[in-house]
Amino acid sequence: MSTKEGKRGRVCQECGRVIPRGRKDKRFCSATCKNRWHYREEGWLKGVKTKIVRTLDRNRAILDKLLQEGVTSIEIPDLAQMGYNFDCVTSYHRVRNHDEYRCYDIKYYMSGSRVFRIMRHLFPPQPSVSSDP
Repeated sequence: MSTKEGKRGRVCQECGRVIPRGRKDKRFCSATCKNRWHYREEGWLKGVKTKIVRTLDRNRAILDKLLQEGVTSIEIPDLAQMGYNFDCVTSYHRVRNHDEYRCYDIKYYMSGSRVFRIMRHLFPPQPSVSSDP
């Protein structure tokens, strides 16, 4: 007999009440308890994901604004002052002696003191999948 069952039967992992009926592997007495437990256990991850996506969106908006103004090169401190977060990018590659970064569809290269060659990276069109044989 497991520690979660005891003499009274299975107990809810959230509230500790006895689970009156259901499958043998049932862990919660109600949908409310199940939702509360999962939110508490995994809700923090949703917050982290939201923060990362928000930072990526802000980075892309900054790069997009620079492109609209015709800026293709900028000093790293100036870009940081605009609110750009260098810790959040969608892709990184080492190309020759420069580091290539991407933030969604915008790519740029970075040297020790500058971000340069800011440009849109156009993805090739994907072949369409036909359902006809």
